[in-house]
Parts: sequence; C-alpha cells; structure tokens
Amino acid sequence: MNDKMLISVIIPNYNHAKYLDQRIQSILNQTYQNFELIILDDNSPDEGASHRVIESYKDNPHVTHIVYNEVNSGSPFKQWDKGINLAEGTLIWIAESDDYCDTSLLEKLVYEFKNDPMLTLAYSLSCKVNQNGDKLPIISYKGHGVTRLKGSDYITRYMALDNHCKNASACLFKKEAYVRSNKQYTTYRAGGDVLFWIEIAEQGNVAIINKELNYFRQHQNKVTPNSIRKGINYYEAKKTYEYIFSRFYISNFRKLLMLKNIQYLMETSKFESNLIRNDLLDYWGVKPLRGYEKLCIRFIRALKNRFNLYI
Repeated sequence: MNDKMLISVIIPNYNHAKYLDQRIQSILNQTYQNFELIILDDNSPDEGASHRVIESYKDNPHVTHIVYNEVNSGSPFKQWDKGINLAEGTLIWIAESDDYCDTSLLEKLVYEFKNDPMLTLAYSLSCKVNQNGDKLPIISYKGHGVTRLKGSDYITRYMALDNHCKNASACLFKKEAYVRSNKQYTTYRAGGDVLFWIEIAEQGNVAIINKELNYFRQHQNKVTPNSIRKGINYYEAKKTYEYIFSRFYISNFRKLLMLKNIQYLMETSKFESNLIRNDLLDYWGVKPLRGYEKLCIRFIRALKNRFNLYI
C-alpha cells in the first residue's frame, strides 16, 4: 500500500470546547502527516466556545472542511456518516472531540494496512483518563505486539461478549469497506458503534496494536454513560445480536453466554429507575439470573478482562 496514502481525519464535535484544542493538536502533531482534517460541529450549546476553537484552525493547510449544523442531528452516528461522505482518503480516522492520542498512533495504524491488503480495521488499545487527563486505575490485560485476526474470528471472539473496540478515536478503517456496509448503525442513538465495527470487520482482517496509544476521556457529559442510564444501549444491542446471529456461526453454548452476559450487565447497570431494568428484561424475554449464573458470568468476564482469555 502506498506510503503516501491520504488519511481522512474526522472530528465530530458536540459541546467539547474545553478538550477540542488538545484533540486537534494531538492530530496535527502526528508523525504521519499525509492527512486531511474534517471538523464537524453538531450545534454545540456552548455559547460559541466550540466555534471559536474550530475557527482558530480554519487556515491550517490540513483542514479541508468545517461544517456547523444549524440543528442538532440527534445521533453521533449521523455525524460519522456525514464526515465519511466528505472524506477523500483511503483510510478513515474518527477522532472523537474529547479524546487525544500519542503522536505515533496514525503512523503505527497505517503500517498495519501497508502490510496486509486484506485489512479493513486496525486499532490500538485505549487508556482511560479523567477530565483532567489523569490516568484512571483500571486493571485490564494489555497484551503484547499486534494481534491479527480474520474478521469473522474477531467478531465471534472479541465482539460477542463485549465491544472490544472501545473507542473510535483509536481506530483506522478502510473507506471502501464502509461504502459496502448497509449503514444500519446510523439508525442507532447510542450503541451503533458496535454494529459499525462488526460491519467493517466482516469484510476483511483486523489488527489490534496491544499498546495504549489512545487516551479515552471519561467525564459526566459523555453520551454513552447517559444512554446506559436510560437503557438505550441495551434496547439497541438486541438488534446487534440479531445481526450477529443471522450472519455468523455462533454455537448454542456461545449464544447462551452472550445472552447471559448482557443480562448480567442489565442487572448490574445503574439506570434512572428500576422500571427501565424491568422493561429491558421483558424486552429481551429473560428472567433474573440465578446466583450461580452470576458467578459464572463474573468468572468469564474476569478471564477476558484480566487475562485476555476468550471462551
């Protein structure tokens, strides 16, 4: 693959003015410099703060598009789609506006594509940080080197029990794979990223750089925690599971584990009210887990998170 390939970097901003300058600087300082930068703002309600940061970069030679929505789109995934449709690059990087990264991230991800023409998705591990950029004390398996998998193996092993691809900011993917996907993820409000990565991965191979090169910021205004409290992610997850079951061979045992796992997450998540939890269990058609079932799922999740062992 051409060393000079163009990368399209998309920043979909919504109300992240306080983090936006660091986000943009971490992109402009990448060791791989052949990229265009597309900045989108989804009608941020911050009295023009995001607008002022974005406008300060309008004359940067990397910046090819700045788009301000007059009305909020209602979904971050519609912004993803808008940015990708504007992109001219062979590879796409959706750099979330509240995150930042190591200066070598793009170079190392591009390297994986240069060495595997069948690759459609590559990403690094992410380090979770607080709103001030301080690393959070989370214990998880870091791995070594690079893990390379066929897309179907990646989906059934790494995406069945959880979303291993935690943060879009860590990922690089082929635009042509996106063009061939069915875009169903754009109908989701919160959990569309899981389906997005599955649709990209199933078209080729996946590479995971087992090093934390991306900094995934955690704060109160993030979309995911708020949508989990409302139960939105779990309503949408059912459609994703149906997609996986319809397109990939999943043993009955693994299907059972997948369903018990998401049931465990629903039972242990903090919702705005118990009515949401009860409605979700009815929606999924499941009864509360028994004690031994909870212990089993906890054990399996511990194996996965701490030792990278996938059953």
